[in-house]
Amino acid sequence: MKLFSSSWASLMACLTVFSITSCDDDTVSSSNTDSSTKSAYVVAATVDGTSYLLSTPSLDEGTLSVKGRGTEVISASYWVYKDENYLFGLVYNKGGNGTGASYYLDADGNIRERYTYEYNRITTYGTFGHNVVTVSTGNASSSMADADGNIPQMLLFNYLNANDGSQSSESIMSENFLGNGEKVHFSGLVEANGCLYTSVIPGGMSCYGVNKWPDMVTDPNLIASADGGSASSSYKAGEIPSTQYPDMAYVAIYSGSSFSEKPTIVSTDRMGNACGRMRSQYYQTIWAADNGDVYVFSSGYGRTAVSSADLNKVTGTLPSSVMRIKAGTKEFDDSYYVNLENLGSQHALYRCWHITGNTFLLQLYTGGVDEMLKGQYANVCELAIFNAVDQTITPVDGLPADLAGFGGEPYADNGSIYIAVSVTGGDFPAFYRIDPSTGKATKGLSVEADGLTSAGKLVVME
Repeated sequence: MKLFSSSWASLMACLTVFSITSCDDDTVSSSNTDSSTKSAYVVAATVDGTSYLLSTPSLDEGTLSVKGRGTEVISASYWVYKDENYLFGLVYNKGGNGTGASYYLDADGNIRERYTYEYNRITTYGTFGHNVVTVSTGNASSSMADADGNIPQMLLFNYLNANDGSQSSESIMSENFLGNGEKVHFSGLVEANGCLYTSVIPGGMSCYGVNKWPDMVTDPNLIASADGGSASSSYKAGEIPSTQYPDMAYVAIYSGSSFSEKPTIVSTDRMGNACGRMRSQYYQTIWAADNGDVYVFSSGYGRTAVSSADLNKVTGTLPSSVMRIKAGTKEFDDSYYVNLENLGSQHALYRCWHITGNTFLLQLYTGGVDEMLKGQYANVCELAIFNAVDQTITPVDGLPADLAGFGGEPYADNGSIYIAVSVTGGDFPAFYRIDPSTGKATKGLSVEADGLTSAGKLVVME
C-alpha cells in the first residue's frame, strides 16, 4: 500500500520544529471503525474553513457526514501517514512559523491528537526510518558569512520520531552540493532497497557561491546586475537566480540513517530536473515500483526559464520523460528512456504518483507545453495511467463532466488509487477509485463537506 498526502495547491516544503507538547486528552471523535479489523480509513475534510478528520470503513461507497462526528483538527497543508500508526498534519504558513499535530486511533477507534509542534517554512517532506522528516533550504548562521557578508545556504533537516514524539535536527551545506557551485533543494523522499532516494534540484548560485566558486559560473551574463523579482522569486545583485543546468537530473542515494552521511549522486543529461513545479514549489516525481526499481520522472519544467530584459537565464529544451534506477544499482539505467510527450495526448507532465506494480498515475497539462510555459495551473486536470513496463499511457475515463478540480493528493490501496474530486454542480466532493489496468474511474465515498484534502488508513493503537 502507498499513501500520498498534501494539497495540490499548497507550497512544497520542509519543516524545522522548535517545540513539541503532548496533548493526548484534547480531541476525540465518535468511532466509525471496523472492530473486526481494528483499522479505518481516515478522511481529511473542510467545512466553512474548519478542518476535520473522519473515520470510515470504506472509500468505495456511501456518504459520510462531518456533522456531529468529525474530529476538528488543524488546517494542515500536508498530511503524512507513518506506518499506518500516526497521521501527521503540517501547516505551511507562507514562510513564517507553522504549526503541526499528530493523530492516532485509540483502542475504541476514536481519532485522538497525540502531539503538537511548531516549525519553520516547508519545502519537502517524507519518511526516513522511524521518523517523519522535513527538509528545507535556508540561511546558515551569520558566523559563516564570507568577507563580503554573504551567508551560505544550508539544507535544514528535522526528524520527528513517530514512536516517542522526540525530535532532532541537523544541517548540511546546500552550496556546491553537486560540485557545480549551485545551491540545491530536495524534492521528495523515497525509501526503497534499504536506501533513501531524493531528487536534487539545482537552484542557481547565491552571492556566496559566486564569490567562492567563480570558476563555476558558466556565463558572467547570467549574474544579476541588480536586485529584482518578488516574494519567493526575488533575487539579489551578484547572484545567479536560476539554475545553469535545467537539462540535468540528479538523484542522491543515502545508505545510512541520516543526511549527515555523504550520499551517492547519480545524474543524467537525457532528462531535465526531476520534479514537477508550481512557482517555488517542487513536487515529488520519483517513486519506487513494487520490485524496488526507482522511476525518475521529469516534467521538463526547465523550458519555462525564459530570459528577460533584466535577467538572463538558461532555458531548458528537454521534454517530459522518465528513466529508472534499477533495484540493486546506483546509476541510471541507460537502456530505459521514455519520452512521455510522444505518448497518449502528448501533453507535458505536471505531477505523478505510484499506484501498484509498475503503474503510475500522471497528472498532465491539459493545454500541453504551452500551458506550462504560461504558468497556468487551474486547468491541470488531465489524468492518465503510465505502465512503465509496457511504456504506454492510458487516459483516465469516468470522471464527472462538470469536474472542478482535485481536492488532495491520491491514495493508493489494494491495487487501485483514490483521488478526491470536486464538481461545479451541487454535488458534494467524492473519492473516485481508478483501476490502473483500464484507466476507469468509479465514484466512491461522498463526503458532505466543502473540500477533501487527504485519505489514508490508520490501525488502532492499543
